[in-house]
Amino acid sequence: MSRRQFLYTGSLFTAGLAASRSGIPGPLFAAATPLEEFGYGDVSLFGELHNRQFQNTHEVLMGFDDDALLKPFREMAGQPAPGEDLGGWYSYNPHYSVNDVSVGFAPTATFGQWVSALARSYAMHGDPKVREKVLRLNRLYAKTISPEFYGLKNRFPAYCYDKLVCGLIDSHQYAGDPDAYPILEHTTDTALPNLPGHAVEHEHVWRSVPDPGYTWDESYTISENLFLAYQRGAGKRYRELGAQYLDDTYYDPLAEGRSDLAGRHAYSHVNSLCSAMQAYVTLGSEKHFRAAKHGFDFLLAQSYATGGWGPDEQLRAPNSPDIEASLTRTHHSFETPCGSYAHFKLTRYLLRVTRDSR
Repeated sequence: MSRRQFLYTGSLFTAGLAASRSGIPGPLFAAATPLEEFGYGDVSLFGELHNRQFQNTHEVLMGFDDDALLKPFREMAGQPAPGEDLGGWYSYNPHYSVNDVSVGFAPTATFGQWVSALARSYAMHGDPKVREKVLRLNRLYAKTISPEFYGLKNRFPAYCYDKLVCGLIDSHQYAGDPDAYPILEHTTDTALPNLPGHAVEHEHVWRSVPDPGYTWDESYTISENLFLAYQRGAGKRYRELGAQYLDDTYYDPLAEGRSDLAGRHAYSHVNSLCSAMQAYVTLGSEKHFRAAKHGFDFLLAQSYATGGWGPDEQLRAPNSPDIEASLTRTHHSFETPCGSYAHFKLTRYLLRVTRDSR
């Protein structure tokens, strides 16, 4: 399709939608076939700011020392762990206070996302050095897989597993890593005995440690990447696991058009709506599509003019005065990186399925 054809088709469709759009909540419509996505190598950004930001991020990721990235994995597995400690939440501290939010809060949590970013970068530019780093990191990580990593040393076993799944399926999809799926199988076999068997909400005790710090994991977000793993050929078990971890206690009221967002953790519950969308794409579940569509409409109704939402990392009730009040009561107005990550994914899914440019 030429650029002219693409713009012509899009403008015709947008014009048709404009006549039916009546505010929030918007029209509930699912197309028979979701729109396809452009590949990472199909789009070029020429803006100086875009390219400078991408290049800076890419250079940081490529500059990370392998041993530094693997250090907390190795320490938690009881293996020799040379290399620099990266610090921050990424570090592993065996004496960490479980209810604190400081250095050592979530060891290794971003590793899978960083591998994913490198794999997507390779898909954009085809630099063999990037692919070599992706494959090398995956093989080094595979040597550290252990039950200890998912045990009581880790307050976020489901969150870490989810991001590792993301990194491995993107390594397979975008960097052609032939070992990514065997490593994923080993990861899944090791993780599952240490995860809850279903979606568990914030503040609910599910392990032997009752401290609040052990109730902040996000098993209710992991279905999205499990469904994507199935779609990309990792195996039927990931379709079944995706369905197993759907948070229907959260989705059911939303599917009926009733908001149950109030008091929920902002980023992770918007991210969870991405799992609902993948349940529609993978399983054809209309209920989960309605939950995600209504959930996003409720989110728009409580967003700032800038597009941010979730002051103090909490969602609000419909028509609540809390959003306005937050302008003067808090500086914690939007969890920017995580919130944007969830927001962009959800709007991309909704655009593909509804074809509604709003």
